[in-house]
Amino acid sequence: MKRKFLLIAMAAALLFSACGSSEKTAASGESGTVKAEESRAEAESKSEEGSKTEAAEESGSGETEKGSYPEAERTLSTGDQPESAVITWAQGMSGNVLVSIAKAEGYFDEVGLTVNEVPLDDGQLEAVTTGQVDIASNSGTWTPIKMIMAGNDMAVIGGHMLTGCMPVIAKEGTEYNGPESFLGKKVGDTISRYALFHELLEEGHDLKKEITFVDGLSSEDAIQAVLKGEVDYATIGTGTMYQVLNTKGIKIVTYCSDVTPNYSCCRMVARDSWVKKNPTTVKLLNEALIRAQDYFQNHREETVQLMMKQLNTKQEYVEAYLLNEHYRINPDTLKNVVFDNYYYMKAVGGLENVDPSVKLEDRIYNDLYKQALDEAQKKWGSEDPDFYESAQKFYEKYNTDVKESSMPK
Repeated sequence: MKRKFLLIAMAAALLFSACGSSEKTAASGESGTVKAEESRAEAESKSEEGSKTEAAEESGSGETEKGSYPEAERTLSTGDQPESAVITWAQGMSGNVLVSIAKAEGYFDEVGLTVNEVPLDDGQLEAVTTGQVDIASNSGTWTPIKMIMAGNDMAVIGGHMLTGCMPVIAKEGTEYNGPESFLGKKVGDTISRYALFHELLEEGHDLKKEITFVDGLSSEDAIQAVLKGEVDYATIGTGTMYQVLNTKGIKIVTYCSDVTPNYSCCRMVARDSWVKKNPTTVKLLNEALIRAQDYFQNHREETVQLMMKQLNTKQEYVEAYLLNEHYRINPDTLKNVVFDNYYYMKAVGGLENVDPSVKLEDRIYNDLYKQALDEAQKKWGSEDPDFYESAQKFYEKYNTDVKESSMPK
């Protein structure tokens, strides 16, 4: 029987840390990491107690061996056994809709996993590398790549937002004719925005000289800067979509995903050392998330209600981004696009202190994702054959035959 989880109520001010108007740093201060450590210990304790209770109910006894997970063993009698049955996930202010679905619909239960979310918006990646959480999925693509190439213990094991619902805004009446319109203008964004600026770079433009980047603006500040004429254009985070739609005097001229479809908004990352010790856990996790993606695509309206409860916010707020077609969720590793981002970073000077011994291809576990996709199709493909066939084609398109960089050296 599917178990429904009571999801943690979050703040109504929903902000996507990786999909804002400026790049976030990986480290956010001591308080965030301490909170993660304390929350992780509490979550694992509760999970263990819950497992003991369930085991007692099943067997009629009041005891179960510490560290065992009877529910996982029951569920996996005909399947794989995870190396780690409990996963601690850094939950950004936006959460992760696939995780929420997989919990609510019992998909994690069916593969023998318990996922405990630790509220942590800033410092997610630092919490991963220090072992305070196992997985993060709300910190973009730029910073994870930077940390991997600097030699940090980190790897890409899947994805979250394929594209965010990220509009580019300007004053009403502003003419926009594609990315070339940014040239010679003030743009409320940073050069890290691969989705908007890589085509200009490939055409030979010097982005640092031809665009004035005004970074460090929150989405709310960027809206005001556009209204006041302090910037000509600004990129706005997914979580501010409701405000954009309800602010007079501005208009949406394009979306990041109009300029670059499937640009890899947020990657799902874990410690590389953890992945090597937990390959079956990673595979089973992705199986559940793939099934959750199928649910999401067929039940968006119901998902609005789910996220309203989790985030303790109003329906119109969630609908503003979640029902927008630019908000695309996919757990695929997207290896080819990650490499495109990497080449762009190299070209614009986005990599620092590179460890020459690190090979990016060794830190993207698309092979485990493919195993998960194949297994998910075997188990649940009959539920929605078209979805799984589409997911297989998507994988082949975005994870094989990595092309050489077309970026200028």
